[in-house]
Amino acid sequence: MVLDEAHVQTHSHFWLGIDGGGTNCRAAIVDHEGKVLGEGQADAANLLRVGLDNAVANIKKAVHQACARAGIVAAQITAACIGLAGVSQPGYHQQMLEALKKALPIPDISLETDARVALAGATDNAPGVVIIAGTGSISCGINARGHFARAGGWGPIMGDEGSGSYIGRRALEAVMMDWDHRGKPTSMREPVLKHFGVSSPPELTTVIYDSSAKEKGDVPARIAQLSRVAVKAAQEGDLVAQDILTAAAKELAKTTIAVIKQLRMEQDTFRIAYVGGVFEAGELILKPLREEIQKIAPNAEIAPPLDSPVIGAVKMAQARRA
Repeated sequence: MVLDEAHVQTHSHFWLGIDGGGTNCRAAIVDHEGKVLGEGQADAANLLRVGLDNAVANIKKAVHQACARAGIVAAQITAACIGLAGVSQPGYHQQMLEALKKALPIPDISLETDARVALAGATDNAPGVVIIAGTGSISCGINARGHFARAGGWGPIMGDEGSGSYIGRRALEAVMMDWDHRGKPTSMREPVLKHFGVSSPPELTTVIYDSSAKEKGDVPARIAQLSRVAVKAAQEGDLVAQDILTAAAKELAKTTIAVIKQLRMEQDTFRIAYVGGVFEAGELILKPLREEIQKIAPNAEIAPPLDSPVIGAVKMAQARRA
């Protein structure tokens, strides 16, 4: 879509899309011609990570920023589709939807998971699969018969294999194993220590486990950020970091293959799009991912998304009023 910087708008319809996860929240407002008029960004909008009030406040911030840049007010928006992490369970979905309807003066608001809006953007609502690997990880897809399936997305304690959280945990483990002489040496030690502001690996226990430490901030998010350390080390030839990324890629492949099998798409020709910060590692993730998936779905094309998740949300908002 084309970005239009005009601030004085006279169109009769405006559509809002939101993509909110465990790290940030993005908003986009699009007119009836498909032009992006304004965009906004704020902090995390996953109510399970930051709480309902903080999540709603961050969503409002992103919406108001997008409205200001589009030259409109929220009440002028025809319909909004809000895609968020943490709302897959009915109770949380209802709680968040009610809070959003109170907080935003928009007449038509629908609430989806962040995975669902990512899928809509990734494949332009055509049959296909999306792999999301950011702070968390999940795969979902739709087949030619309109059937939907998902796998993963169960959070850093019960799942999220292949995600930034997974890679960050593995990086921490590698540093401690190196320190204990239980594992191979890794160049990740110093960057990890610097990331947490400590001088030796044993001090990491205070940051990670001491609930009374007031300066540690959001530990799960900071662990997920270590994925960047692992990627940089892997790019520079660290074999331990390379093994971590290969393992992450194989875990993401397992999740994706689970979706493909549920939808019986093994012999179909379709797009598998990848979304999220983990894929900034490029071929270090994509090569082993591609090799594993193509064993099961040889006709699938693994490629970037056609549109971003936030535009996927816009398209779902538009489809509601079609």
